Amino acid sequence: MVTLTIQDLLPYNTNKPNKKVDMDAILPFLILPLLLLVATISRAITIIVMVVIGMGALYVLSRPRQKNRSPFFYSWTLSSALYMFLIFEIGILGLLEITQLENFIFLLLLTCTCYFFYKMKAVADFELATGSSKGKEYSPVLTSDSHYCQICQIEVNERFFHSIWWDCCVLKPNYGYFLVGQLLAFATLLFGTNLGLTSVCQPFILYGTILMPEDCDDVYYEFNMALCFVTCVYGVGYLFVIFLVLLHQLLIYIPKYSEPQWRKLINVFNV
Repeated sequence: MVTLTIQDLLPYNTNKPNKKVDMDAILPFLILPLLLLVATISRAITIIVMVVIGMGALYVLSRPRQKNRSPFFYSWTLSSALYMFLIFEIGILGLLEITQLENFIFLLLLTCTCYFFYKMKAVADFELATGSSKGKEYSPVLTSDSHYCQICQIEVNERFFHSIWWDCCVLKPNYGYFLVGQLLAFATLLFGTNLGLTSVCQPFILYGTILMPEDCDDVYYEFNMALCFVTCVYGVGYLFVIFLVLLHQLLIYIPKYSEPQWRKLINVFNV
């Protein structure tokens, strides 16, 4: 049975006080709301802030992997999810434009997303500790199915890649949870940002009961509206990143993950 404690979910180990690690874990919870508050000043400032965040993410991804061992990135994921959720539930729902059914669907999607990412981390920790992907000390001679993770600094089997944004290796046993979690995160953000933007902006009917935002010129005249708007814009940026992740999975890792299953199926028909 796979178990995961609250301490395991924290982006740092509280039993080992380390000022640098502690600050890396806390900084995103301070930086992100500050950036969102600054972005409420005007449309131009919003664009500048979002470009800065995007360039920062590209810089992180372009760095050598061994330099991305900080819990800062995992904390950024947690802080992004937390603040977008709070703004939606407190700010956007307070505008009284969203029905209870729409909010229920949003919460259901969010709950499913959290569950699959929770399982992804739990399975990763379990596999690296006791399973077939158990980590071991680095050896200069790697077997055909083993990889040395430069971030975890251990040798693991059946590794696809390391996700710095979730602070764990994505292995064959937990890849399914990762993929479904990304799909659900995409659906949650798509649904939530659309509800938010159509609440703070003037909407138009796209098809049937589906609304899309059209005129958002007035959102900066009121702080609450501006904060909801820039948070939704940040969510749209996150949505684009998840789309790129899913596209990358479709082209690279899904064929790798499904190849053994296809081989088994072909072998069955060849018997």
